[in-house]
Formats: sequence, structure tokens, C-alpha cells
Amino acid sequence: MRVFISYASQDRAQVEPVRYALEEQGHDVFFDRDDLPAGEGYTTRIRAAIERCDLFVFFIGPNAIDPGSYTLNELDVARRVWPKPSGRVLPVVLHPVPLTQLPAWLTSVTLLESAGNTTAAVSEAVHTLAQLRARERRRRIALFAAALLVPAIALAWWFMQRPAITTRDGAPLVRIEGGTFTFGDDEQSPQRQIHLSPFFIDRFEITTARYAKFLEATGSVAPPDEWDMLDLSQQGELPVVGVSWRDADAYCRWAGRRLPTEAEWERAARFTDARLYPWGNDEPTPERAAHRRDAEYAYQGGVAAVGSHPAGASREGVQDLAGNVSEWVGDRYSESVPIDDVRDPQGPAEGNGRVVRGTGWHQPVETATRRYRADEQTRADDLGFRCAVGVR
Repeated sequence: MRVFISYASQDRAQVEPVRYALEEQGHDVFFDRDDLPAGEGYTTRIRAAIERCDLFVFFIGPNAIDPGSYTLNELDVARRVWPKPSGRVLPVVLHPVPLTQLPAWLTSVTLLESAGNTTAAVSEAVHTLAQLRARERRRRIALFAAALLVPAIALAWWFMQRPAITTRDGAPLVRIEGGTFTFGDDEQSPQRQIHLSPFFIDRFEITTARYAKFLEATGSVAPPDEWDMLDLSQQGELPVVGVSWRDADAYCRWAGRRLPTEAEWERAARFTDARLYPWGNDEPTPERAAHRRDAEYAYQGGVAAVGSHPAGASREGVQDLAGNVSEWVGDRYSESVPIDDVRDPQGPAEGNGRVVRGTGWHQPVETATRRYRADEQTRADDLGFRCAVGVR
């Protein structure tokens, strides 16, 4: 800490030990005013030293407050630098004087008056002030760092949440962080810990409006079942149904994505706490999922517009993973499960058909571990899909 000692020259012998004590504590002490050359440079250097110091120590005595003394000039400079002297000015009573003779600015802080060793008292007081100053500096640095860190964290979170890709079909994606989660339930498949790399998955099932653009762009894929019953101007936000696995796979590839793996689909639905349903462990309700609907056709009272059941969203905001339509995933179906394939599993190399996850609009909602099998060419009025993509 930079310390300026202001004292009357007549008191030098009593003040000098204080200088040495403070220097031994590691402080940078301005003391030798008498060694400066007289003239303009003298006054300028004194003023600069006071303005630069962290603590102004003023030794009080009759000579120090005598009219015309240079110490009063130094005191006036300090007053202009620090209108509020607390923590910046340490008045030390070297020789008692009436308080009425001291400037009011100086008496606005506590005077240090020692009945014992003045050098020891001043050293202790300066040490305490230095600690308080260091503590305040650390606090301000911490606040400044926090002020920088909070926006940085928010910015990092935003970058993590936003898709790092541009989707050809404009479908909104949800980022699923990588890590380990509980897959299976020992009924549908062996329960085990699966590690997945981070990925994005469509927030909603692919809609009829998006699928119509795919049909128009490709011109080589047959329309889905019940397509002729659809009014796109009114029903563009309904999930597309009646698509085969190959149709769904072709769409995802056209859109620059792929079908999610079975493990990715279950991770999106179950989070990392092995919940029964995307929303948690509470029983399904009509507010959470479109299910047990009594309708003859999917597009006429069967399926609901995607995202119309926000109460049933997953922990990370993926919607309609339960109810509305069952969904194709990328894995082949096999009765035997390779339980040692626990890192980004892609499913068996061979199998009988493909895996379907989730339940449709006319069925009761099953738990998120429920899995079905269907031939690749199967088309059903409660079977749709969504896409996924790895983090690049």
C-alpha cells in the first residue's frame, strides 16, 4: 500500500520510526519531504504523491497545525482528493491539541491516540486498513468477475441451446446433452446404463405441411396414406401419418438429419432420472397426451396439432413423445439385445423389421420404455416420425 506521511519537520525524530516500521511491513512510504528540492517541482511532486497514495497519515501536533505550515497545505490537497476521508486518512495524535483547532474534515474520522508506543499503534492501524482494503479489492474483483461471468455463462448456454445446424425444413430442434442415462426396464429390454454423445432432436413430430414440401421437392416418394383426406390449409400442423420407415428415413436425409436411434429417443423421453413418462411419473391425462381418441380417421379427430399438449413435454421441452403418433426410429428390431453395446448404440446389425417407439392417438399411453416392431413398409394411421442429428 502507498502511504504518505504528513508531519511537521520539528517532529521528524518521533515520526521516522513509524516510517521504518511501515516499510518493514512492505508499504511504499513517502516520507522525505525535506529531501525534495524547493521550488515549483517541490510543490508538484508533493501534490502528485498525495494524489497517488492509498493512505494519508497526518501526525497532529501544534507545529503541524500552525498557520503557514506546509502540513496544512498537504492536508488541503488530501481534502480535495478525498472529500470523504474515511478509510483514506489516518489522523494520529502525536501531541495533544484542542479539537477546535483541527479542521472539521480531519475530525470527521476517528483520531488515533496511543497511550503507549505510537509506532506500534500506527503500524497496527495501517496493517488493519491494508487488510480491509485488500478485502474490498478482492470483493470488487469478484463482483466484476461475476458481472463478466454471468453474461458469459448465459451466452454459452444460449450457444449450447441453439441448434448448431441449419435445418432444411425449418423444424425447431432441442439439444440433448451427452452423458449416461438408464435405458430399458428389464421388461421390454434389459435395464442398463447407456452413454450418449450430445445430439439434437426435433421438438415436434414432422407435420403434414413440412412433409408436403418434401413431396414437392423430391417428386419420387408416394404420398402417405389418407393424404387425400387432408386439407393442408387447415391441417398443416397435424403430424404426418401413414408413412413407411423408408419414407421417414428418406425425409430425414432430405432435411439433413436422420431418424433418431432408439437410445436417443428414450433418452429424450426419460431424461436422466428414469422417469416413466416424458413429463414424469404421474399418470397420463388428456392434457398431457392425445390418446384413447375415438375417431375413424387420423386427420378427422384422431391426431392433434403438434405442440398442443405442452403439459406432456419432456424435461428438455420435446413434445408429443407420448400419444398422438407412434414414431419410427433408426434401429433394426431384434429380440436379443447386445447389452454390452452401451456407448452410442446403433442397434443390431440385422433384425426383423424396425423399432417403433411411443404410442398413438387411439391407444392408451404406455411408459417411455415401451417398444414395438413393424416391417419397414408398414404404413399406419397412428405412425409418424421425427428426426435427429448429432452435434457437429
